[in-house]
Amino acid sequence: MSSLAAALAQRLGAAHVATDAASCALATADLADWPGGAPAEMVIRPGSTEETATALRLLAEFGRAIVPRGAGLSYTAGVVPRAPAVVVDTRRLDGITVDAENLTAVVGAGATWQALAAALAPHGLRAAQASPVSGSVTTIGGTVAQNLPGGMDGILGLAVVLADGNAVRTGALALRNAPPFWRHMGPDLTGLFLGDCGAFGVKTEVALRLAPKCAAAFGSFAFDDSAAMMAAMVRIIQARVVNRAFAMDPLPQAEASRPEAPWALHLTAEGVTGPSAEAGIEAARGLALAQGGREIPATLPKALWARPYSIRGLLGPGGERWVPVHGMLPLSAAADCLAALEAEYAAMASSLAEAGVSISHMISSLGAYVTIEPMLYWRDALEALHLQHLSEASRASFGQFPANPSARDLVRQARDRLSAIMDQHGAVHAQLGRFYKLGSRMEPGAAQLLHSVKAMLDPRGRMNPGALEGSQG
Repeated sequence: MSSLAAALAQRLGAAHVATDAASCALATADLADWPGGAPAEMVIRPGSTEETATALRLLAEFGRAIVPRGAGLSYTAGVVPRAPAVVVDTRRLDGITVDAENLTAVVGAGATWQALAAALAPHGLRAAQASPVSGSVTTIGGTVAQNLPGGMDGILGLAVVLADGNAVRTGALALRNAPPFWRHMGPDLTGLFLGDCGAFGVKTEVALRLAPKCAAAFGSFAFDDSAAMMAAMVRIIQARVVNRAFAMDPLPQAEASRPEAPWALHLTAEGVTGPSAEAGIEAARGLALAQGGREIPATLPKALWARPYSIRGLLGPGGERWVPVHGMLPLSAAADCLAALEAEYAAMASSLAEAGVSISHMISSLGAYVTIEPMLYWRDALEALHLQHLSEASRASFGQFPANPSARDLVRQARDRLSAIMDQHGAVHAQLGRFYKLGSRMEPGAAQLLHSVKAMLDPRGRMNPGALEGSQG
């Protein structure tokens, strides 16, 4: 390893190769606890596609396993290998080039969504691609690798470095003598690398579609129970009158000082003009009221529109550790799935209460589906990954909690049970990592194709080994 580290330092710069224990431990941590996870052998931070290719060719010569990493805010063991590996930290790949005339941008995989938004603001533009709430620190390449419930339709092309060090370009970035403006010409090779959890290659550059900033209108409605809220959400989504819908139950609402009802549904409608956006909310209002909703001030969706990125939810309101489990469901199955999950909470109620574990929800949609995301909170020792994103005051308040291994074990069991219930109702998942099952749920021919692609791109199985392979438990 010393000779490999020296060779990498010569090519990347000594400051961009880390072998100390603290860096190596942090580089394979995520927000959940995964017994059997291994620390990194080394962390490297290339600054370009060319440097990434050079580094991966060296790693191939030495036969080392590779784990690509962005911000590391996974909760599915996507960056937690079972055996030591070299972590490729992509956050130095943070360049942003905006082509306002052609409504496109090419960004480094390590750039954050917030940095992109700041670069686009002077042009009156935004990314057409959906992005996560954690975009203040979440990298664009990490989102591409993990996938999002909102889909990846705003991605135009990629630069990816394969396990052997070969750099390939897809979609808009593959065309010669043309600006990167169009994804589809021939087979959609870009799609191979979307949502692969880094199992197929290290993303280094991303071409994105842009759109003008638009007008927006907002509405919020309180419901007495989850069934009425879900019925309203499904009908509003079916009517296609809003662009975003999300619902919360009491725990997050209490954090936002909004405890008016057990469930609140928040809506955002976009339009070319203010009146066209308001027309969408007016149509949604009638559907919400018909299901027993009561209109309340739309404070929360307005706040999220104005400031879409935050990592305040990294911990609970009292500094509790937090980890979710999610499923995207067809509209016809969402209500039954939520009812089944609530029945499971009742069955687990005594053990959850004894361990001090609470559950709340984020239920959302950006299209013709519903994402149900139970979120588990419990008091426990925080990890270095949590602490590095907290303010000094929060570290002082929450950084000394004692370890709570029994609650952690219960949370792992609960996540497995809740994920299984979602799967029984036809759920699909983003951020597969090493937690959500994929191969066992695929039609045999599709599963074989997936394995064949992996074998072609990474014949020695060195690129993020274990990703996409199912539950780590």
